[in-house]
Amino acid sequence: MAQSQPGLYITSSPNGETADLAPETRLRLRQLIDCLPDVPARLRVMGHALLDAGLTDLALECFGRALLADDLDDATHLGLVRTYLQKGNRNQAVAHLEIAISLRPEMRDLRVILAELLCNSRHLRRALDQLAQVLSDEPSHAGARRGLATILQACITRSANVTRENVLQATPIVPAQIAPGPVAPAAIRLVPMQTDPAPSGGVMVWQNHAASQIEVKKHNSPTRAWYWSEPAHPAIRS
Repeated sequence: MAQSQPGLYITSSPNGETADLAPETRLRLRQLIDCLPDVPARLRVMGHALLDAGLTDLALECFGRALLADDLDDATHLGLVRTYLQKGNRNQAVAHLEIAISLRPEMRDLRVILAELLCNSRHLRRALDQLAQVLSDEPSHAGARRGLATILQACITRSANVTRENVLQATPIVPAQIAPGPVAPAAIRLVPMQTDPAPSGGVMVWQNHAASQIEVKKHNSPTRAWYWSEPAHPAIRS
């Protein structure tokens, strides 16, 4: 089984197919692919060449045929990782990368690449598990230590953002009212709402007749009501 190069599978072309080929040229390439024998190594070579040319759909056909010939070939799964990353399908890339890791668990660099993909997808806990596996086997692994530092920085940033949102939500909003006065709508001023001071120096009295006092609570009876009475009112004079 051929050794694979993990560094080849981080793509810088996420927009899929980039080469602009004439229909007859594409047809000839497809015929060339069909003429290849079902040998995974030869199909993989053609697939990576097509990826370098930006022909992701044709490359997918090559790696697909190689997978049908041998679905336990880790290099084929890694070729599909590169293909799906170039097509922008991160979920499929992660799935094939996990299969490749299960087939070649001793290749720690693959776990670091998987952690990077999971971190970019905001699956920090799964990414941390992959890096922990690498560091438990090789504590000085440079790639895993850099990946761990990246995850810690992402956690710190997320925690700071959550704290800032909680502070903003907990900040009390002071109610406001429109200030009185003949002002134009464009010049409406908002002032803090103030509560009316509690009245002092008087009592509530139950009157049988309407007077000039301020009515606080009126019952159904039109001749009897609660009134606020000042000290000088006849009903409370000594």
